[in-house]
Amino acid sequence: MVATLSAGPGFALTKIQPPRSRARLMARPALEQRLAQALASVPLVLVSAPAGFGKTAALTRQLAQLPAGTAVAWVAADEDDDLGRLAACLVAALEPLDLPWRTSPEALVAMQDGQRAAWSVLATELLNALAATEVPRGLIVLDDAHRLADPAIFQWLDALLQHLPAHWGLLVAGRTDPPLALPRLRARGELAEFRQDDLRFSGDEVAALVQQRADAGAPAPTTAQAAALLDRTQGWPAGLNLALAHAGRGSGAAGNLHERHVFDYLTTEVLDNLAPALRDFLLCCAVLPELDVARCATVAGCSPPQAALLLEEIERQGLFVSVRGEAGEWGAAVLCLHDLFRDCLLQRLASERPAELPRLLRLAADTEPDLVRRVGYLARAGAWAEAESVLCSQGPALLARGQVGPLLKLIDQLPAAQRSQSAPLLHLRGFCAWAHWDILTMVQSLGRAAEAYQRDGHSVGAQRAQALQVLGLSAGGRVPDAEALLARLQQQPLEPQAEITAWQARCWHALAGSRMDDIAAPLARMLDLLERFDDPALWLPAVPLTSFIGLRGTAPLVQRYIDGALRRTPDETVSTVRVLSQTLQAGLWLWQGRVEAAETLLAQVDTDRRWLNRPPNLNGYFHLFQGLLQAVRGRHGPALAATQARLDGLDDDRTSGRRETWLSHFLYAQLRLALMLDDSAMVRQMAAQLAQRLRPEEEPFFVRERLPLPGHLAALDGRWADAARAYAHALDDPLGIDLYGQLQETRLRAAHAWCQAGEPAAAAQVLGAVFQAVAASGEPGPVLFAGPRVLGVLADARWAGRLTEDAVLQLRQWADRAQALRVEAPAADAAPAAQAAPAGQALAALSPREAEVLARIAAGDSNKLIARRFDLSPHTVKRHVANILDKLGLDSRGQAAARYRVG
Repeated sequence: MVATLSAGPGFALTKIQPPRSRARLMARPALEQRLAQALASVPLVLVSAPAGFGKTAALTRQLAQLPAGTAVAWVAADEDDDLGRLAACLVAALEPLDLPWRTSPEALVAMQDGQRAAWSVLATELLNALAATEVPRGLIVLDDAHRLADPAIFQWLDALLQHLPAHWGLLVAGRTDPPLALPRLRARGELAEFRQDDLRFSGDEVAALVQQRADAGAPAPTTAQAAALLDRTQGWPAGLNLALAHAGRGSGAAGNLHERHVFDYLTTEVLDNLAPALRDFLLCCAVLPELDVARCATVAGCSPPQAALLLEEIERQGLFVSVRGEAGEWGAAVLCLHDLFRDCLLQRLASERPAELPRLLRLAADTEPDLVRRVGYLARAGAWAEAESVLCSQGPALLARGQVGPLLKLIDQLPAAQRSQSAPLLHLRGFCAWAHWDILTMVQSLGRAAEAYQRDGHSVGAQRAQALQVLGLSAGGRVPDAEALLARLQQQPLEPQAEITAWQARCWHALAGSRMDDIAAPLARMLDLLERFDDPALWLPAVPLTSFIGLRGTAPLVQRYIDGALRRTPDETVSTVRVLSQTLQAGLWLWQGRVEAAETLLAQVDTDRRWLNRPPNLNGYFHLFQGLLQAVRGRHGPALAATQARLDGLDDDRTSGRRETWLSHFLYAQLRLALMLDDSAMVRQMAAQLAQRLRPEEEPFFVRERLPLPGHLAALDGRWADAARAYAHALDDPLGIDLYGQLQETRLRAAHAWCQAGEPAAAAQVLGAVFQAVAASGEPGPVLFAGPRVLGVLADARWAGRLTEDAVLQLRQWADRAQALRVEAPAADAAPAAQAAPAGQALAALSPREAEVLARIAAGDSNKLIARRFDLSPHTVKRHVANILDKLGLDSRGQAAARYRVG
């Protein structure tokens, strides 16, 4: 039996299943009353006591007695948990409550990479969702918090506690005080503390415990013996239970039972009094964090029915276990051993059968679906080759879910020598860097991976690594190096995936060399190969660049990519590859002059982008087209905000190695938008910043892109003849400036300058090229980039027969279209947000699927039931709920149900 990483949460579900209350747990009214009061009112309840003081038992009974309607999200911590993993557990534990998330919780969790900005966003989104959850009281329970070593977890919990909604509380249980801001909370009266003195048994409780055992027919000490027992154990629950379990067996244990060595001694006596089969079973299964029938049978080498019987006997004897989950196929529940008992079993196993432990750990790993735990088992067994194999085979599944941080942490568990020499591990690290746009690390890791593959005679691996390295070098501005590597790579037959990347790189290099006419052919070759594969994970890195749009022959090819990618992603699914494709579609429509359609689609993209937590690659595509569209609309603030967001993206914590290469390109894009908006001050400001960044080693691609800049500046000064000559010089290099519609825009601005300089014949000649290009491409969108002022001057000019009547009419239509797009009221100037749309109008804004989901919300269905009814994933249902709340301007599902009933 070999475990595989499922598409589920990526961790053992027992981590989020509270222990089941058992009849043998004794009632402790005084303690329980204080706990109940604290849990009902205090933001933080801390249960802090050494091992064996019954923390989990007390919480188990307390949770079973919570008032009706109380919501509980339970998370049991592990040593390997970092903030991302803990957050994933918490999100899954909260899933049954149908929190009204506005950003995908999966995307929020995937972003956790140790950066403060990432966990701050997660905290904010979680707090908003908790605040809108309609429960009378909610509790987040973090058990075994002493196991956690990641300081970011406690910083994050502190941030949560500062703004936790009044109807939610946090309970933290562990052996030591967590590094939270306890003094501050204590001073504010926002902390309730339960320590070992609160948890130790009193004399009356010991008497009740003795009576409980007597009522069950178990041997029990006399009253005098019970008093001596209390004195000897100092009320330590674990010691009491051990001593009572040994009543009548003549235990010779002495001393204070909360000393660890005495517990070990008594546990040894327990082990020595067990039946041999049960004792062997426990020793073998102690390597498992939870005991379930199937895994215990595999590890212990017995049949499932035998394992079920032994697990039932462990529970019947009360051998320091808690019960998690429901009974399975063979009737036995999942059990969790108490840490003290488990540690003792492992020590005994190591001393009695030292050669057995690595084998058992490997068996445990083979049955473990949780990748973090699985690698941990193999690391403890010293099975480094197996650990590497697991990581490299299942790591891509984590990358597909965006969980780069957790994967890097797992890689770092392996020995340094192995990490630096293993080709698959270096390749995987390069993939991780690519996912974060960490260009420098990507290039270095993939280069070393290719060398290691070649050393090992693995040609396919070397090709794939080198092909990706070519893209990294290109994205980092090292185009000559990338072209040289690509030339060497293409001297050999390439396997399909490497060939896809190679043709993609050819497109990039043609663009970098301003060879715009050379892009269509390699793009078509790439698509021919790509269309053989249905895996969206292969389509995502092959997405065409935004700069391909508007170039000769690329429109049908970009459309072909869009159609293929959309066919391979479900309609109801919001994924990066799907949203990127829709963003490209909006770009194509903008170039085709379908501005309103592009605007509608970009609004949907923006919503989906926010749901996906604004991934860097998607942000760049969206902000580019959003900036151009808003400039065409004449919306000054939104247009410049979009292009500023592109600039800010160069400093995104999730990227590196891009700013120095791309900053001048992004500054020039901002200058162009300012020019479209007739914002002369912003144009001059951007030009000054660009002048400060001039450097000899800058890529020729960027230098040629800026050839129209002198013409722009001369036009701002009213030096029309100089402007016209500068534009004419730029137009001598049409391929160099043909980027994002700049060629047609420059021609129109040149014609405008010639008109203003009193040279209508020269203007007419330039306009002829515009008419010809638009007729050939069917893309009048870039004409609108010149703006209504320039187009209006051209339409009103006296052409005296230099242009045909049809050409003059075309100019008038373009000018009127550009002006009509500008006169529409900006979105920001619409009705104030406080004035909600009428109920019927708001409901009409919902899509048919959203209307169906809203009807089921009003009927009281949970997300899970809605998903089953419409054959959707729960993730998709959460997305629809977020859309409904956004469109209706509401905060909670209850409010949405009420709005639906109003009609």
